[in-house]
Amino acid sequence: MGTEREIRYAGRFMELRAKHEASVKAAEDKLAEELAQKQELLRREFEEGVDLSAERAKSTAAIDKAEKAVQEAKELRDAAFAYTVEKSKEGRVKALDLALDWNENFINGVREKELAPIVGRLASARSDMYNALLDFYELVDKYDPLRREIAELEDRESNAERRTTRYITEIEQDYNLPLVKEMDIRNIKNRRELPDGIKRK
Repeated sequence: MGTEREIRYAGRFMELRAKHEASVKAAEDKLAEELAQKQELLRREFEEGVDLSAERAKSTAAIDKAEKAVQEAKELRDAAFAYTVEKSKEGRVKALDLALDWNENFINGVREKELAPIVGRLASARSDMYNALLDFYELVDKYDPLRREIAELEDRESNAERRTTRYITEIEQDYNLPLVKEMDIRNIKNRRELPDGIKRK
């Protein structure tokens, strides 16, 4: 097991790497935002026929700036990683120290500060989804007896008049509801891609 000093160094290196990974992510998010704004400008020009060349020029400059920020953040991250590796080679920080610090200290902080709010949002969204689904089926229950009655009357009348029965539409079909799908979850997990129509928050 590493000494207290080595564990302390391990914690600093872990924080350093996490800090630079977060910086890269923030820069990439900013770039994605600028690219989305550029696409929105182009859409408006095409659909509305307005001249947004000045706005496009500003958007292009913002994209260039964001791309440079991403590159700089990645270079800093890589330098921090290289520094960590060099210090590890010097024997000041061993892989075991990093593993111990990860398991005993670092991951607990991440869980408390970053994971807990995400889990809270998932729990809230799960509750909202299930309650909305129950509301939907209760709405179906409310009007389905009337729908069935109308369908029965229509069926009798169509038989008497020897014509085709008109289908009496239900409130909605389950497959049209915006439910969570296993394929969407897989795409988010494996590709980090949101389903079509869902914007990153």
